[in-house]
Amino acid sequence: MLAGGSGVAEVRASTRAQVVSVVGSSVSGMSSSVVEAPVARARADAAAAPDGDAAIRGADGVPLSWAERHPLAAALDAMVPGVGLVEVLAGCEPADVDDAALVELVAGWERVVSWAVAGQAAALAELGRRRVGERAEFVGDEVAARLGVTRAVAEGKVGLAIGLDRVPVVADALAEGRLDVRRATVLVDELARVPEHVAVEVAAAVLPQAVGCTAPQLRQRLRRMELLRDPDGAVVRHRRACDQRRVELVPAADAMAWLSAYLPAVDAVAVQATLTALARDVSPEERDRFDARTLDQRRADALVDLATRWWDAGVHPDGRPLRTVQGRAPHLTVTATAATVLGLEDQPGVLDGYGVIPSNLVRRLAARSTWEPLLVDAATGEPLARSTRRYAPTQPLRDAVTARDRTCTFPGCRVPATRCDIDHLQPYDQHAAATDPTSATDPASATDPASATDPASTSGPASPPGAAGAAGAAGAGVDQTRLDNLQALCRHHHRAKTHAGWTPARSPDGTTVWTSPTGHAYDRPPAWPDPDPPPPDDPGPAWTDDPPDAHTPTRDPRPPDTEHDEPPF
Repeated sequence: MLAGGSGVAEVRASTRAQVVSVVGSSVSGMSSSVVEAPVARARADAAAAPDGDAAIRGADGVPLSWAERHPLAAALDAMVPGVGLVEVLAGCEPADVDDAALVELVAGWERVVSWAVAGQAAALAELGRRRVGERAEFVGDEVAARLGVTRAVAEGKVGLAIGLDRVPVVADALAEGRLDVRRATVLVDELARVPEHVAVEVAAAVLPQAVGCTAPQLRQRLRRMELLRDPDGAVVRHRRACDQRRVELVPAADAMAWLSAYLPAVDAVAVQATLTALARDVSPEERDRFDARTLDQRRADALVDLATRWWDAGVHPDGRPLRTVQGRAPHLTVTATAATVLGLEDQPGVLDGYGVIPSNLVRRLAARSTWEPLLVDAATGEPLARSTRRYAPTQPLRDAVTARDRTCTFPGCRVPATRCDIDHLQPYDQHAAATDPTSATDPASATDPASATDPASTSGPASPPGAAGAAGAAGAGVDQTRLDNLQALCRHHHRAKTHAGWTPARSPDGTTVWTSPTGHAYDRPPAWPDPDPPPPDDPGPAWTDDPPDAHTPTRDPRPPDTEHDEPPF
């Protein structure tokens, strides 16, 4: 280690010159004053520091401050987020700077992220102000489609924008880089539940200490202040939050999933205590065979046992039968090739509501399930079903639509098709159907008992019969309720189509193209992939006589490959 003298001064001078040249090449007008300012502020403090904290001294014998030893780091630390900081950061090569500067590069980019998110939030807030009436509900869908993210992620961005617009002091701190996105999100989320005047008061009180808190610490501090300053409102907010209770499933890797519940705190603790009690109460038979399961594993198994006993029986605890969905009793649906089920190949299957599962799990489920054949197109692998002239689709049509679409057909939406409405892309023209003399005798449109009682089996109230269809979509002698004019839509996106200016159209290859109110077009690729192509070294069928005619397949139509299907995240 160098210990003062002219040699150290020369090292310091050359380092400073190098920093000025690096930074100055990125930002016009950048000079040594940017580095000197933090150095001057810190040098007086360094003079009073013990020798162990400032072992390197200048030519005058005064210990060098941290800013003098790391001038680039000090300069970056002093810069506010904006275009200038972005240009400086982009001009710094991480491999060429010291450790202190690397840490400040990370911190600088974090401030830039805060600044960028604040700018995005301002644009989102303005977009929300322009969406009035029924369209206000679907701002998140416009953002989700444009960014290619889920609706939940997009609505999180919209919620942050609304919260920042409501509490400007938090928006300013985010834009200035004094607050990161995580802490800003905690602030606006927690303050969204309180009246605006309380939110402004609490934000002003907690913001100075927010930088020194982790996000969980900040959340707990805000909740305590909320209870102290607005106890009556806390009771009302709890009742309102209880209305949002729900259970959610999130697919995970290795054919596993997370099942989470949003419950009142007392109920959640009670459920956990019940599962723990059941997990600890091991039967004598289990003890005799040395049950090696952990307590966590027993809790999970107890939850499955409690929930699925009624599902297996098909009844409520009071004995009432469970309601049908898409014309069928509650059930698991696994789609796989016949060869996979028979053990002749190992193509993955698709579990509705989750995604792809391995072939061994497919066979294990198939061993105790009812098999149903699914007719598919030999060229594309897409499910087929006979059309009908009636409004309500037949059971085979519903099955084919849910098998083909798998999820809601809005881009990025992963609501399983079995929980969606079956919607007509071109609205059903009741007048054309009434004047069609063949519709009354259509054998494929015979009354389906399920369609009269299952609200998800038809287009639902968001798209009632009687709306005029586009040219060519309806008319005498045309089956309006046919596979290529039907799609699975969750109720939310069904309402977006009907009331918010979104327009879907299906391409010949099965892609659903959605046009937004702003004219942007977004593709939702078909969920059912093409069949596997033949191996490269396969010469194809050996024709011994004449060449095949136009109706003879030139390759063996293999079952569809589900390997590339995305799980419903």
